[in-house]
Amino acid sequence: VHPILPDAVTRAAEFLWDDRYMVKVLIIADSAFKRKILSNILIDLGYDVISAENGNQGVERALAEKPAVLITDLLMPEYDGFWVLEQHVAGRISMPVIIVTSDIQVTTLDKCRKMGAEAFLNKPVKKEEIRSAIDTALASGEQ
Repeated sequence: VHPILPDAVTRAAEFLWDDRYMVKVLIIADSAFKRKILSNILIDLGYDVISAENGNQGVERALAEKPAVLITDLLMPEYDGFWVLEQHVAGRISMPVIIVTSDIQVTTLDKCRKMGAEAFLNKPVKKEEIRSAIDTALASGEQ
């Protein structure tokens, strides 16, 4: 706490100076409920959040809005997370991609890593796990 400023002003100033402030994160998931849960976690962590309900819509938003990080569900009915990773491999999108899924098979994890996924998180995602994955993705993108 700053010796002169009131607590609320100090907290606001600390928030504004946080590295995560206004870092844009795109969430791609077919379930509105899952998008809302993940959005709430990310907003609580101080990120600017945008979302899409399938891979095609997500890639279009990524191209238009240039998020720093893209978080996608893996299994979706059309244009799934693998398709999003294919767009990454093809160079259509360049931001780090984080996979969030309930598919915990080692072969799936290996396939995602070979396709350039920055991180692979199992559902349900914990706040500290997603913060760490985003921080790592942002750091690797700066190199």
